[in-house]
Amino acid sequence: MADDTAAAPGARQQSVWAADAGSSYQEDRPYLIRFLLRHGADFQEAEDAVQSAFVELMCSRRPVQRPRAWLRTVALRAFLRQMVPEQPEQDLTDRLAATSVDWRTPLEAAELSEQQRRVLQALVQLSFKQCSVMAWHLDGFSTGEIAEAMGLEKAAVLQNLSRARRTLKQQLGITDRRRPQ
Repeated sequence: MADDTAAAPGARQQSVWAADAGSSYQEDRPYLIRFLLRHGADFQEAEDAVQSAFVELMCSRRPVQRPRAWLRTVALRAFLRQMVPEQPEQDLTDRLAATSVDWRTPLEAAELSEQQRRVLQALVQLSFKQCSVMAWHLDGFSTGEIAEAMGLEKAAVLQNLSRARRTLKQQLGITDRRRPQ
């Protein structure tokens, strides 16, 4: 199994009991919010979904194995549930594609460069599956871990990752330097 701390300094690999959720909240909250922003959430939606995930962790009667993946899965589900009541007849992918991402929280406004904003805006224009696979990948999860978390075959994860990269390159105007001109 890949090191669970690759993308989040100080994140813990072992299981988490509800009693440990407070320290996990302090360590993992910013990373979970970033993960949901990559899925098209605005900052308030991301905060609400992360809060819901930690409440669920606190109410858990058993230790949670692989807490980083578990929290991301639960937070993403909470975010998706938030979106459904607004416009149940509209396809989720269409809503995400039309999302105007607001990255301007005080911390993000200071930290995100214009290039990073363009990349994040392009991310939410991907299909939901490609966006999700890319968000997991950017958070440091291996293709095997992504496949397990999303219930996909490893080959499907690799294919979606490849398509997402190709689409992002096109959207951002990045050319492949390895090919002769």
